[in-house]
Amino acid sequence: MDQKIDQPIEVMVVFKKRRMIPVRFKWNGRVVRIAKLTGWWKSYEGEFKIRHFGVMDQDGQFYQVSYRERTTEWFLEKIWVK
Repeated sequence: MDQKIDQPIEVMVVFKKRRMIPVRFKWNGRVVRIAKLTGWWKSYEGEFKIRHFGVMDQDGQFYQVSYRERTTEWFLEKIWVK
């Protein structure tokens, strides 16, 4: 089951082959290291892209993070809880 969070986060990314890849993020004072990128897709807010990423940490916890081009901000959209 997913839980909506929708909170701003700080994200570190790398660029590979012109693609932005998140490698870790900070949420609630905790650094989450991304072990696996499980998917990526985009949506639009008017003419601006929102880049979504499904990621998993080292403990197997799944998250959905997004980068909003209009405001140049990152958000933790959802987490999956057991």
